[in-house]
Amino acid sequence: MRKYETEFKLKVVKSFLNGDGGAKLLARQWSVPEEKIRTWVSHYRLHGIDGLRPKRSKYSAQFKLQVLSHQDREQLSCRQVAAVYDIRNPNQVVTWRRKLDEGGVQAFGTWEQEHSSMKNEQRSPVPPSTAI
Repeated sequence: MRKYETEFKLKVVKSFLNGDGGAKLLARQWSVPEEKIRTWVSHYRLHGIDGLRPKRSKYSAQFKLQVLSHQDREQLSCRQVAAVYDIRNPNQVVTWRRKLDEGGVQAFGTWEQEHSSMKNEQRSPVPPSTAI
């Protein structure tokens, strides 16, 4: 997946907000997927420039369920609810929804436990080699 600089995203968003064209036209002009432009605009409107900056987050099971519950309650799209909660990748919400539908609430706890134990294994120090 291609990464875009914050300044570039801001330029595209400002073009959109200034009325230089809709998402479809700007997507062709800037060679960016239309959906990315819509996502950037949503994040910018809700969070300002911080909504366009890179963000790495680990989300708790409780947070994921809160997002999905809000999505259901307000009948929001994945892109809309991702913007509200400042989740940079709306497809993450799609993944959470699928996981919930397939495995219920327990799927989040199990997944987090598996991944945290894997991370702990990766972090544990490797004993020095005893070979001479």
